[in-house]
Amino acid sequence: MGKSTEVSAKRQDPNYIQLSGDVRKELGLQFKAACTLKQLNIGEGLEEAIEIWFQAQQAPSSSKSSKKGDE
Repeated sequence: MGKSTEVSAKRQDPNYIQLSGDVRKELGLQFKAACTLKQLNIGEGLEEAIEIWFQAQQAPSSSKSSKKGDE
């Protein structure tokens, strides 16, 4: 199954949803480049990044740095 067929199949699969959002241009370009280097499509890269983000959120609060003031 090719990448475009894979994406189309996921859009029809009720176990998947489409997410969208705006990010800084530099960050988006870096993300796209990293996905390309890892031979991932954007959806696969996002899924991996979101899983890592959730793991970091579940880490003990003493190991996380607060970014509230940075926003």
